[in-house]
Amino acid sequence: MTLRYSLIKRFNQTKPFYVTTPIFYVNASPHLGHLYSMLIADTRSRWEKLNPKNSSYMLTGTDEHGLKIQTVAEKQGIDPKLLCDQVSKNFKDLSNKFNIDYDRFIRTTDQDHIKVTHYFWNIMKEKGLIEKGSHSGWYCVSDETFYPEANTEEIEKNGKTIRISSETKNEVIYQEETNYFFKLSAFQDQLIKYLKENPNFIKPTHRYKFILNELMTTKLPDLSISRPSSRLKWSIEVPNDSTQKIYVWFDALLNYLTATGFPNGFEQDSKYVTPKNNLWPATHIIGKDIIRFHCIYWPIFLLAAGIELPKQIIVHSHWLCEGFKMSKSLGNVVDPIEMSEFYGIDSIRFFLIENSNIDDDCKFSENLLERSRDSLLGKYCNLLSRIGGINFNIEESVQYYKNSQFNDIKTFIKNNSIKKEIVPTILQISNELQENLNNLYDNMNQKIIEFDYIRAIQLWWQVINQANQLFQISEPWLYVKALNSNTNHQSSRLDPEMIKNYKKLINYYVYLCSETIRISSILIQPIIPSLSNDILNRLNVEPSKRNSNFVKIGKDLNYGKDANSKIHKLPLQKLKSRIK
Repeated sequence: MTLRYSLIKRFNQTKPFYVTTPIFYVNASPHLGHLYSMLIADTRSRWEKLNPKNSSYMLTGTDEHGLKIQTVAEKQGIDPKLLCDQVSKNFKDLSNKFNIDYDRFIRTTDQDHIKVTHYFWNIMKEKGLIEKGSHSGWYCVSDETFYPEANTEEIEKNGKTIRISSETKNEVIYQEETNYFFKLSAFQDQLIKYLKENPNFIKPTHRYKFILNELMTTKLPDLSISRPSSRLKWSIEVPNDSTQKIYVWFDALLNYLTATGFPNGFEQDSKYVTPKNNLWPATHIIGKDIIRFHCIYWPIFLLAAGIELPKQIIVHSHWLCEGFKMSKSLGNVVDPIEMSEFYGIDSIRFFLIENSNIDDDCKFSENLLERSRDSLLGKYCNLLSRIGGINFNIEESVQYYKNSQFNDIKTFIKNNSIKKEIVPTILQISNELQENLNNLYDNMNQKIIEFDYIRAIQLWWQVINQANQLFQISEPWLYVKALNSNTNHQSSRLDPEMIKNYKKLINYYVYLCSETIRISSILIQPIIPSLSNDILNRLNVEPSKRNSNFVKIGKDLNYGKDANSKIHKLPLQKLKSRIK
């Protein structure tokens, strides 16, 4: 079965939401930044699939060619492919460890990718957009790219004057060699026009303005897209020229097309048209350090080929540890796997997404992580614990709603509450909670599709906090105590009508809290899939009812069986702080 046919069969006439992470360079071990990119994409992809009408496809993987990998392999005395196999596995293990629901883990050493790279090179060559020439300029080994002198600066380091890239702060050296060049400048005006007509193409806005300003004020040089084979051995060979290897960014960026099955189905009358049910175009998630490659080079490659541009490019910022960018030299690199061994996978996932601010650098500290986990335990999980005890009955409360026993509840609360003075507050909170629950999916959706995860989770916390407040102020345990006293003391027996009324009040408050847990757990699945699954299992919510069709009050009337059984353990355990 061909890739194109299998994708069309899978998506059944539905245009999938296609989201990608950067492909991670295998010259070092995975770190928090890599995980962050994965989680931004994973959350968005999982959110899309909450709606049964929608489908999504997530791509992640590794970039495996280039001089840095060649150099490391030579130092270790091993074949570069073996090195790539070893290090690529580390990234795959990271994604699997953190429950990243990717559809393909692509590697630039995959044979279908190499074929696409050769095919795309030939397109550019046939269009007269690739020419051979001599090249000199400021080359950065770390970034594997030449920079215009205007994008470099001199600094003092260890008593020596060196030149660095203004963007990445990595050292550059002056170098001259024979390469193939792509006529990047020929498409500068076309890209400017496209950006002006599509101001949401790059997000956040200040990144869009940065790229547009650079394009309008600096003429793009033609781009070196190959290296001599005498210097760069570990890369894809230029078609029909064994003396040159393809420049890694020209190779790497094409991975986003490889996963779509390109060029199969795209070729139509000497043009490239995206097949109706194909994955393309993508929404790219990238870090700010690779903005130039994705927001200038990549769109121009596609414009030159006549291929539809990506849907959107989301540029996220970095994570700072104790106020500084993470680096080995500072000793402040956070190992997400080590952290997860203590705090748990979902606690790390939740913390990173709850604090995901794509506009600015995010702040990591173990104190903040600990507080985030404590909130999940003390507010979200504890709400379930409060109504899941033996004094209450979640299943019975659901049946009360199913049998329309809460239809007159406002008047009923006014007439039967033990503490009359708090009735107005109870009614206000319960009204606001119900309104917020019924609108929670739509409101969170507005934020999540804009990658405004912080505010989406704030909306989620709002209903959790309101439910806890309602439970605390309504004090359903007082009615339980009254009913228990009625059973144990002959002298203070309640009349049958009062017993019935107290049970109704108990079940009403339990029901609103259980609906809060059910709906909020469905909607937090994209972020904490394991913990939310445990809680939905505890409520005995059917797997088929854990989607956006069931995120309003009363949409599921058959859950709660055995939810109050003594056999259940806390879904999240309290930890002793390890912070000194």
